Amino acid sequence: MGIDEIISVIPYDEKWIALFQNEKINLLKAFGDDAIDIQHFGSTSVHGMFAKPIIDVLIGVKTLELSNSVTNKLTQLGYEGFGETGVKGRLYFRKRQEHAYNLAVVIWNGEQWVNNLLIRNYLRENPHVAKQYCERKLDAIKKGYTTLLSYSDEKADYVSKLLDQAKKSIG
Repeated sequence: MGIDEIISVIPYDEKWIALFQNEKINLLKAFGDDAIDIQHFGSTSVHGMFAKPIIDVLIGVKTLELSNSVTNKLTQLGYEGFGETGVKGRLYFRKRQEHAYNLAVVIWNGEQWVNNLLIRNYLRENPHVAKQYCERKLDAIKKGYTTLLSYSDEKADYVSKLLDQAKKSIG
């Protein structure tokens, strides 16, 4: 399967937190000591946000050179690896089964780690900004950006500005 896929955006679902917690247990077993921290990020981690019904999981590691043991365990869990896929410093894996998951494996406390958590925390602390972001997402879908790559491209500038706002908010 290629990286692009049809996507949809739905209202916040309370079960997203439990889905993350359950998958985190599986991922901790797969990564073992290689995972320094595992965080729920993306829109499904922000209460009240509209989101693609895909749980985004951020895994902080010391090195992006994953052992065969880890990659084999991810395959056994149903994950497909896509490498960096245009995002330097991030390994992307996804699982599409009863529930959908995206993994971003990044250097713990590196730029990808820090930026993704900055945006998540900023949206959690600023519901009015989260609401604006929801409107932007729904607008993108209405305009016909219903594949992963077109949707991501359509909101890329907005997300970049969001990161700048988040950075300014912490001084």
